[in-house]
Amino acid sequence: MSLSNLIRIPLVLPNVDVFTFGESSLFGYDSLNHCLTVHSLIEGNHLNNDQSINRLYLSSSPTSSIRQLILNPDETIVALISDKIAYLVYLPQSNNSPSKGSRLCPINVVPFPPSINSTQLNNSLIDFLWLSSIHFVIVHSISSCDCHLYIVRPLKHNEIKYIQTFSVGSISKKEKHSVTSNKRISIHQSSSIIKLDLAKRKQEDFLLLLIFAIQADGNIFIMEIDQNQLLNYSEKRLSSEFIGPIRIYPSTYDNYGSDYSHSNILCLSCSQFPLVIFTNGKCQINQCIVLNPSINEYYLFTIDLVNLPKIDNNNPQIIKSMINNKLNSNIYYIYDSLSNVYSIEISWINQIEQKQKQIQSTNIQHIIKSNNFIQQFGLIQTNNKGQFLAILTKTQKNDQQKELILLRPNSLSCECVTPIKSHCLTESIKFHQSNLSSEFLNRIRTILTRDQSIPHLTISSSSQQNISNEEFQNNLIKFIRLFSEEYLDKQEKVRIELENKQRYLYDFQQTQLIAKQELDMKFQEIQITMQKLNQQYQQEYARRKRLSSNVHDHLSIIEQCIPVVSDTEILMQRQLEKYQVQINSLHEKLLLLKKFIQQQQFFTNNQQQIDQKSMIDIHKFVEYFRDQIDTMKQKLQPID
Repeated sequence: MSLSNLIRIPLVLPNVDVFTFGESSLFGYDSLNHCLTVHSLIEGNHLNNDQSINRLYLSSSPTSSIRQLILNPDETIVALISDKIAYLVYLPQSNNSPSKGSRLCPINVVPFPPSINSTQLNNSLIDFLWLSSIHFVIVHSISSCDCHLYIVRPLKHNEIKYIQTFSVGSISKKEKHSVTSNKRISIHQSSSIIKLDLAKRKQEDFLLLLIFAIQADGNIFIMEIDQNQLLNYSEKRLSSEFIGPIRIYPSTYDNYGSDYSHSNILCLSCSQFPLVIFTNGKCQINQCIVLNPSINEYYLFTIDLVNLPKIDNNNPQIIKSMINNKLNSNIYYIYDSLSNVYSIEISWINQIEQKQKQIQSTNIQHIIKSNNFIQQFGLIQTNNKGQFLAILTKTQKNDQQKELILLRPNSLSCECVTPIKSHCLTESIKFHQSNLSSEFLNRIRTILTRDQSIPHLTISSSSQQNISNEEFQNNLIKFIRLFSEEYLDKQEKVRIELENKQRYLYDFQQTQLIAKQELDMKFQEIQITMQKLNQQYQQEYARRKRLSSNVHDHLSIIEQCIPVVSDTEILMQRQLEKYQVQINSLHEKLLLLKKFIQQQQFFTNNQQQIDQKSMIDIHKFVEYFRDQIDTMKQKLQPID
């Protein structure tokens, strides 16, 4: 991958730790605010723009923590997956905004099927798979051999209805009634389903949905559903059933008795021969074609087996996730537990359909090694630069800090990418030899022409048995094979060392460039600050100079206006000030005396008025009682 095609976008997303990629958006779940964050990626590297980030608030908050987000095919519904419950959030449809707008979104809880008690504590949700925009299947741990089919009814207020349950691993009705049914002997009980995936197969004028289920013991089952029958579903039960475990050919690549606890399964092309990719180990990938020789009979034929290189023996990598390229169904991408991302291109599918005798090996390329933990990766579409492989990582120091890495898929064939050799089962030795460059062959021929480079064989003169031409040819072929392997190993080591040095040199140059840019920016900031300080200093200096000149002028004027005073005049001035103080005190005393005299006069006048008033009152009192006495005398006279 050319490093110029690499775009790194730092993100700070507090409380958002669960993500999924849409066609042109990054969806996240805010665990604190219980809402969905939608980051529009349609403009490429303008992710930090606030206008491209929207929040979709939910009509009700989930009661349990969310661990996964799964979008349906047309991005109208997103499933919030918790440990035990699945929630469906119905996204608003907005033509103007690629991030689906910003408003309240309704949310519904997926009900448990009738066979499962919702109060059981040991129940957990294993997997969730969209079959269409409104159909999905769920696997619960309490019935880990069953897939439960549901439908969303948009015309009935987005009602979620349970349809039926499909058992995986049980004997089907067709096998029970079949006389020539294959007898399978198993020492194990039916194992738990660990992963589901969907493939589509074209057949004449209709499309078949192939649902694959892989179990913990490595058994793979398949169920075939007509898409028209599913979309035109009525109240009738579907007649489809899981068939299996299906055989894997060649038999040396069968999955019987394997440990598939870390397995994954991915279905690719929508053609007559769908491709199924599954891992039967921590870093081993089986690439198979689905064969259907008769009705209800399926086989997986392994065309190629890919082993990822071991980077660290003490810490072996595990394949974490796989995604397919929707624009090119023969390409898929994987990443492992050590944050290595690989691109795998299957070029032999077209050669098989054309019935060619020789086929090419799988093209495996190491894209990038991230120093941080990969949280999510997917393919997105942008307006300006087309399709990108998006990788979301989080730093080890701070979980809130994320980094979005965008890669151009069409740049994955550059020389900087590390090719990895796969093991194609149908390739011959001649085909491998034909891939060697002519320069390498010429180099081998020139070395073999030297006498000292050929193994020196001494034959005693008494020996009667000579080395035949065939034995000599075999020895020579062995020598060429050993020498070519050693040469290729050395060439590979040198190439890896050169790539590491180139990568180190590029990182060092980038670090120096970034440091130089930072120093230039700081130097420019210091220059601007110095210019501003110099201007301020010049202005302040001029202002103070003007003030000092004005002050000197005023002082000179004041000195000219103020006459010189002698000591005697100063003493006389002080004496006058003392006299003035004494006069002021005498004046105050006179004022106080006048006030006192006025108060005394007022008091005497009031006293006289009070005395006169009291005499009048006494006179009135005496007159009153006198009248009373006269009236009493008048009343006493008639009595006499």
